[in-house]
Amino acid sequence: MFEIYRKSIFPLILIFGFAILLYSREAEISTIVTNDPSVHNYAIYTKDGDILYADKINSTKKILRNTVVLKIDDATIINPIGIIENPPEKSIMDIANMALTSLEKDRKVLIIYIDGLGFELYEKALKLNIVPYLSSLNKGVNAITTFPPITDVTFASMVTGVTPKHTGIHNRDKKPMPVPTIFEIAAQMGKTSKLIEGDMRILIGDFETILNIDENNDGYIDDEIYRCALEEMKNPPDLLLVHFHSYDDMAHLHGPNSDIALNQLSVLDGYTADIVKNYKGDIIITSDHGMHDEGSGGHHGIFCAEDIFIPVIKATTGRPYGAEEFLGEKDS
Repeated sequence: MFEIYRKSIFPLILIFGFAILLYSREAEISTIVTNDPSVHNYAIYTKDGDILYADKINSTKKILRNTVVLKIDDATIINPIGIIENPPEKSIMDIANMALTSLEKDRKVLIIYIDGLGFELYEKALKLNIVPYLSSLNKGVNAITTFPPITDVTFASMVTGVTPKHTGIHNRDKKPMPVPTIFEIAAQMGKTSKLIEGDMRILIGDFETILNIDENNDGYIDDEIYRCALEEMKNPPDLLLVHFHSYDDMAHLHGPNSDIALNQLSVLDGYTADIVKNYKGDIIITSDHGMHDEGSGGHHGIFCAEDIFIPVIKATTGRPYGAEEFLGEKDS
């Protein structure tokens, strides 16, 4: 009798178990909502490091315990990292194309990269009048960075124009990328380029990187980076990228909104003004990621507006031919 009962109930248990596993219900996905004018309604960050744009989300379901299935337009995404509703039109990947467009038109281009400066903090600095040079320029646009929002990952996207899915950089491991950087493409175009860095190489590739150390032991390397950049301005390469680190350092230690971090941002604004003073060419001022408050300091690396949104500021000096196009202005 027991054997018959066991044989009859076992299939029911299997069916019941599969029903539980396959039972779908509405799922919550981390979502950031903006009021920016947008070409697409949604930007979806995928688990493999890509960013997909969509006009419609058809459904969001949770199945198989913690498996989230997101259906958009004509695609299905499993376990997305997060969604931005009304995403900004620009992204960190656009910086590569902007730089290469300048080079194609035989204009020099200078990229000033302020590590850790999110768009929200950039706007706060403008309101506080602590960045007079940045305030003198047309206001920068809000842009999205890649995920996770940490330097190695986002810097790779900045100089290649592609997402981590294609750079292969998903963490702080140092390794060559399977896609070319703007420096390597510049070389193929017959252009010169240099990257001015801190005391270690972040990107691995076939291009010149000038490293700096804290020679005066003041706790910062950015003053050495600044002096190195001033020296390069005497005969600048066609493409020069200057990577400042100290705002990010102070924001980690004291918080991105702290007086110490904001004062250091003001210092970097002064450095930038000096560097571009006699420069003739196109200028891009930007960041790699933002930062949020955490405890008594700051942190980044999660899917939140403070970490994901960055400023992209365009300027030009000497008004070379075609500068209006670079700035997005109409030809007169």
